Amino acid sequence: MRGVVLDELRSPVGTGDAGFDQRVRGILERGAAEELGALHEEAVARFGAGHPDALMIRVHLALQQESQDDPAGAAIALSGTAGQLSDSVGPLHPHMLALQAEIARLWGESDLTDLAADSYGRLAEMVEQARGADDPGALAAYERFAWWTGKTGRTAQAVQAYTELLSRQRRALGPNHGDVLETRTELIRWHAEAGDVTGAARACADQVAARVRVHGPEHPDTLAARVQLVRWRAEAGDEAGAARACAELLEARELVQPPHHREVLNTRRLLAHHRTEAGDLLAAERDYEALLPDLERYLSADHRLTLRARVGRAHLLFLLGETDTARVETEGAIEDLERVLGADHETTVAARFLIAATRVTVGDLDGAVAEAEDLLPELRRRHGDDHHTTLFARAHVLEARGDSEAIALYRRLCELWTGVLGPTHPNVLLVRLRLATEGDLEGEEGRRHLAELFEEFRWALGPTHGLTVMFRALLITLRSDEATALAELGELYRTCVSTLGTEALGTRAALEAYTEWRGFVLGDEERRSA
Repeated sequence: MRGVVLDELRSPVGTGDAGFDQRVRGILERGAAEELGALHEEAVARFGAGHPDALMIRVHLALQQESQDDPAGAAIALSGTAGQLSDSVGPLHPHMLALQAEIARLWGESDLTDLAADSYGRLAEMVEQARGADDPGALAAYERFAWWTGKTGRTAQAVQAYTELLSRQRRALGPNHGDVLETRTELIRWHAEAGDVTGAARACADQVAARVRVHGPEHPDTLAARVQLVRWRAEAGDEAGAARACAELLEARELVQPPHHREVLNTRRLLAHHRTEAGDLLAAERDYEALLPDLERYLSADHRLTLRARVGRAHLLFLLGETDTARVETEGAIEDLERVLGADHETTVAARFLIAATRVTVGDLDGAVAEAEDLLPELRRRHGDDHHTTLFARAHVLEARGDSEAIALYRRLCELWTGVLGPTHPNVLLVRLRLATEGDLEGEEGRRHLAELFEEFRWALGPTHGLTVMFRALLITLRSDEATALAELGELYRTCVSTLGTEALGTRAALEAYTEWRGFVLGDEERRSA
């Protein structure tokens, strides 16, 4: 924290009495605190309470109280002295300003934030009246007022005070002064403390421009400001802006750091991540394809950055609808994630959610429910009950328990996931199908809705996708009598075997539908034998 630069009352100026002045210097040099009280009484009696050396001794008495862990008592004592002095010399006398600065500092040392803020506010007004708004002491006092105002919890007022201080400093000191840059940093902080992440991002962009102007694009302070800009733009929901800021950060890093430097590699990972979040999926895919081999070559396959990049790529594949590949890659990394990062790390939790979400699309509902049930407390703690990840886990757990509330959660999940993933993502299509099967499947409108939804499955996923085959099997059982449905399901399975092979997801979906229906028609014994 910066101090307030004002006239000091901590050094003697001399009284004209050589013997007395020598005694004062000796007591201060020896640190003979027990003699200060008597010395102060003598100074007041001989030279008056307003004499600079009498005030100086009084300040040292207060500092003695502060050293005895009583800064509040010292502030109270100096406040009484200031009140007496004000009557004789006026409130704007340099000695009054110096006393007020000490009092404000002592309130701060006492952690009495409201009194500190009020005292610095009065001091700033007094110095401005005495010396002008651009005086260094006025600027320093106003900076302390802004800081302590924030410490009282009045964050919006702190933002306003720092904004005013920035305007004053730019006028008095110029836009490139170190104090101006420091105030810009504080402005970012208090915007964030006030919950104004958009304001923090805007202030951070101004800080980056100032740092580039003063220090150049590759200076460590400029790079640190760019890192903050990426963060706050992402926090503000401007993922496209975060991606642009990250690309600029990468360009600046590459000016001063080699390609294998850890920060360069991490910035490339962040760029791929923010491009993914911004919806620039093809660019993100290119980023990950180039990044992952470099991470494994320069770091290791199980380095924390490599693992985080692998999960990031799996997340991208999930968004692209390549859910089976995303599942395989994430399951292959989960053991290393838990070993290297820990089970509770945000990347590990995200990977576990991906596993649960992708297991649904390959028909492993039991595995998905088990994973969701285990993951649900952590998702609730991190994201709350209405985040799409939490809704997914809650809906599947409730449905497994036979709770009718699951349908309401599926509806909300469908709304959120349609915005996040798009209406034809495999997981969105599954939720839409689940909701469609809650309607009247015997009525004409219900059948028409299912037929239209099936065409979306076939168009988005292709006719041989496991989910499309599963849906087709469902339609067969709805439209045909039991024996005919069994024959058609058998034919569907044989067609999948001949065109896709026995291990394809579509073939497995057709086989599951056939064996389930066979058990329903012929009994459990026949199903087991099949």
